[in-house]
Amino acid sequence: MPDPVLTIARGGITIRAVQADYLNRISVVVWITTLTLAASVLLALPGQGTTFELGERALALPVGASAAFPVILALMAGLGTEAVVQAHSLAGQGRLRFTLRYWALPVAVTLIATVVLPAAPTISYRAAGLVGFALILSGVQAALFYSLDPQATGYRRARAILNLTAYATALLLFLLVPESWNSLARSIVLGSVTFLLAAELLRGTQSGPGMVVMYGAIVAVVIGEVAALLPYTGLSWLSSGLLLLLLFYVLVGVAWQGLLRRLNQRVVLEFVAIAVVGSALILLFAA
Repeated sequence: MPDPVLTIARGGITIRAVQADYLNRISVVVWITTLTLAASVLLALPGQGTTFELGERALALPVGASAAFPVILALMAGLGTEAVVQAHSLAGQGRLRFTLRYWALPVAVTLIATVVLPAAPTISYRAAGLVGFALILSGVQAALFYSLDPQATGYRRARAILNLTAYATALLLFLLVPESWNSLARSIVLGSVTFLLAAELLRGTQSGPGMVVMYGAIVAVVIGEVAALLPYTGLSWLSSGLLLLLLFYVLVGVAWQGLLRRLNQRVVLEFVAIAVVGSALILLFAA
């Protein structure tokens, strides 16, 4: 299977010719998404009902720009990911189907950034956050490219980077989405982003997209329902966030084993033990 890095041997000397097209595409999507995110974070955006004069007519915004920007940014990240995916040789051969599934992690990372960065206390923190976002999105896009072909060199490293980023994003999601939000809105946001993260993690099983979507949806529904109940338990924000992360890890782990047809009594007992011990430790030390 062709490797993104082409190796050519001439006269005993190996020349590595790097396919730069996907790197150029990553650069473009990261710059555009980061600059758009900066505009939404650093500038005062018009709110719902703001009126603009267009000649003799007045146009009132049906929703606030701050509410529309996350959707715009998510779409930009997804379309940019599509461009990166299409640069792969497998896409050129028509062997990559249902490419929407590859949007999951870049969109999730972008959505989390729209929640986290506006809450930063100063401009300096926001600027640093934007730089961090650009670096993370670049790494995710590059790792995603190398994960498209399980037989390619660097697949395992790319898969590890994607998994680590997904769990780190989940931790930020569970800790930083405010409990002060409306319960329904919070559950929808947590469930939606959780679905994206679970879908990316379960993609690593190389199962069919339909099964990945089904298991990802189950994980998202459970997380959303538990998140709606946690504010009424009196637990601290740290305990609640860590419990959601533990639940997410256990659910994804069970779904992973199920997709690989390895789910048996021993595996279930192992995850139950992880859940019980982990919950006890969180409640004991993070209360």
